[in-house]
Amino acid sequence: MKPDSPQWPHDLPRVLLIGAGVVGRAIADAHAVRNVTFCLADQRAEAIRAAAIAFDEAGLATRESSLPGGSLSGGALHAITVGEPNGSDATHAPIVIESIVERCDAKQDLFEMLQSELGETAVLCSNTSTLLINQIAGQRLRSAGRVCGMHFFMPVHARAAVEVVAGKRSDDDAIQAVVDHAARLGKRAIRCQDGPGFIVNRMLSPYLNQALLLLCRGATERQIERAALAYGMPMSPLELIDWIGAPTMYHAGKAFTSAFPQRIDPSPMVPALLKRKRLGRAGGGGLFDYEHGQRSQQLSDQTQQLIETYRTDRREFTDGEVLLLLTIPMWIEANCLLKEGVADSLATVDLAMAGGLGFTSDASWSEFFAELGTERIDAAIGRWQAEFKSMRKPSFT
Repeated sequence: MKPDSPQWPHDLPRVLLIGAGVVGRAIADAHAVRNVTFCLADQRAEAIRAAAIAFDEAGLATRESSLPGGSLSGGALHAITVGEPNGSDATHAPIVIESIVERCDAKQDLFEMLQSELGETAVLCSNTSTLLINQIAGQRLRSAGRVCGMHFFMPVHARAAVEVVAGKRSDDDAIQAVVDHAARLGKRAIRCQDGPGFIVNRMLSPYLNQALLLLCRGATERQIERAALAYGMPMSPLELIDWIGAPTMYHAGKAFTSAFPQRIDPSPMVPALLKRKRLGRAGGGGLFDYEHGQRSQQLSDQTQQLIETYRTDRREFTDGEVLLLLTIPMWIEANCLLKEGVADSLATVDLAMAGGLGFTSDASWSEFFAELGTERIDAAIGRWQAEFKSMRKPSFT
């Protein structure tokens, strides 16, 4: 499929990445390592300069690019093209992947401008983790069917899959174009329907929140890490929080709480981290301290102080209790999103856990719970549901 607008510059690659922040740069790196030529754009000239220097140092060809109509409220878009022109580039529809600020109006403004300038065949992908694709598509775009989600997971280089999210009006061929693009990046597509948190964040939010609640009730950081690794996760949920970053955690938590207030007790730890500018790994410190990219062995002193500030108990948990309290909320959410049709099968949930969160075990994620058994799951729910909203089982499960 070719662009239907003569305004598409002949020297502009068919892949346009908007946003050169931490996540945007990681998405750009995922394209670079697969030799997929792309244009990277941002309103911050310094962000593009930093990206250009990094790509030049990696031996990649870069050149300044000019975007059609490349102006939005807040300033012009600065851009570079990374990689060599590729003749096969013209065989697929233009694809835009945005990872800008998590504000619906900003994403709508961007997509409206791009669709006007680049034509209505361009596929407009949002890397949002907190907004609905249906919201972003809104009523302003002439071709809302070209809007869908392409949600990358942090750390991008270590995750084997991306979520490809269909809104109510997303065209089948737009979704297929994104699935094909994921394959070009060496990533599997987790196809799902639109809904709060999609699949991965829907299951991840109560898991991460539960880890913070447990910290403030007496569980230790080491216990939480041991439980996560025994479960099959690649790292502690506390370390993952730092990878994600406090700002994204805050917005994702608000989205989950707004959608499912009956199933989560929001921890005050994330807002407190934000207030103290402990923004996560990329910001130099979050729950842990970081030096030259290496995590501290223990939680930071500021985190220890916050735990005491928000402590609600000094209970001694067993490792087995921590394991059940961390994992069963994910099982509950999986049942909910299957019932709602966000995911079409347990196999899709298994792919989301493995490809999106790095779950690795001798058994699949769903087999973990099959082996755990209904009797033990129900007993844990009965034991803990009065103390944790995330342990309350909806009637249809």
